[in-house]
Amino acid sequence: MPLPTPRDGEKRAKFMDRCMSDLISKDEFKDGKQRAAVCYSQFKKAESKASLIVGNPLNEDDLCYYFSKSSDGPMDHYRETKEEAIADAVKFGLKGYHSFKNDKGKTLYMAGPDYKTFSSLWENIRKKRERIKRGSGEKMRKKGDKGAPTPEQIKKAKN
Repeated sequence: MPLPTPRDGEKRAKFMDRCMSDLISKDEFKDGKQRAAVCYSQFKKAESKASLIVGNPLNEDDLCYYFSKSSDGPMDHYRETKEEAIADAVKFGLKGYHSFKNDKGKTLYMAGPDYKTFSSLWENIRKKRERIKRGSGEKMRKKGDKGAPTPEQIKKAKN
């Protein structure tokens, strides 16, 4: 049977509960410590596939991964409603949203105050993921990790 994997935006604590329950119901890994180790390993493995990692440095159970549906570029992140764009803004640590009319006259929405802000964030994430795929040895940093941007640097980059 396939092992559970984290869902988009699922916090580690929620995933661990779901994974442990799933393995118990499938009657796999009878030892509780072994089940926990398998679930933790599955969550950690998902980090390499995440396009964005969000977490609270004071509580590791708040850590969650977001998986991009596409790696083509920021244009894939235009949404049909303002609410979806605002949800993306929260995921990506941006403020607000902006709108765009496509060639058919339909209004679409994207996270961030403008396209440039979102696309530069997206481009940096994409470039780093490409380097990682090519074997650079880099890892996506978590909030609070050494070398990760400070809240002040993030605020400055947004302005």
